[in-house]
Amino acid sequence: MEHALNVTGLNSTISDRYERSENRIVGIMLARYDLPLTQAIIDSCYLYWHYNTDKTLDIFWAGYGKYLCPDEASNDKIILKFDGNQNNVYYDRRAFISIKNEFNNIFKKPYQDKIELVLVNYRDGKLRFNESMKIDLEENLDPNFATIRELMEFITNECSHTYNVASLAGKIRSERFKDYVKRQIKGITFSDIISAAIGIASL
Repeated sequence: MEHALNVTGLNSTISDRYERSENRIVGIMLARYDLPLTQAIIDSCYLYWHYNTDKTLDIFWAGYGKYLCPDEASNDKIILKFDGNQNNVYYDRRAFISIKNEFNNIFKKPYQDKIELVLVNYRDGKLRFNESMKIDLEENLDPNFATIRELMEFITNECSHTYNVASLAGKIRSERFKDYVKRQIKGITFSDIISAAIGIASL
């Protein structure tokens, strides 16, 4: 799990981290920490996802940072309360609103104040925001976040050998995926380029 207080910082981190010749999928999580649901998912899954994704899949949490001094915490800068938060990972409300607005100018479909995972292609030294898919995680709520956890496990496993969003989207449509994730996944939308590549607008 990584952190992104703004799009400029996200792009800078990406540029430093990856080789220009690399092809890979990068995740962006949009999840407002004010929501009890977000807090519950973070409490249950954040640390596991952090260790499990490791170098396979980087997921940047928009509007989140780390190493906040406790004296600097405020109503707008909230240190996350999950067990094991040794790096003082925190949510910055104003930064979240700012980066959310930046993404609204980038993506065709604006953020709708839900918990969303965006998967974006990285290629030729850049994030290709026009080659992306969005998953509304709230559309897939069930007891103990079972569907969300299965979906995240599937994506993590696939990103060890799948390096572009169109291929991943195709696998999500496949029978193998249906065998892996027992429930129907809802709330998936694709950018126009990915839609054209797989021949479908949404699931």
